[in-house]
Amino acid sequence: IHYADRVGENYFAGKSSEHKWFYFPEISTDEAILLKVWDSRGAAFADHPAAAGGGGGAAAGAGGERSDLVPATFSLHSAFEDPSSLPDAEDRESVEVRTVVFY
Repeated sequence: IHYADRVGENYFAGKSSEHKWFYFPEISTDEAILLKVWDSRGAAFADHPAAAGGGGGAAAGAGGERSDLVPATFSLHSAFEDPSSLPDAEDRESVEVRTVVFY
């Protein structure tokens, strides 16, 4: 996607029986959920040109596999209409903050 000030990407996912979904119906206002939605050390990104040499000197294991990789490059998140919600229930609120971490 080409924006006026940057180039971005969107990813789309199809339904899969391998997806694991979690629902937090009783989360309170003093709790938070942290989602890691992208990881440059994710296995799906390992062969991307931008990852070449950028992993801080990633070492290969005895079998040639990279020891610094994590299994998930991407994480899906979504919303849905909760059929068990009462018609007059208060609206839930979501605050999303994006943070970039370099280490």
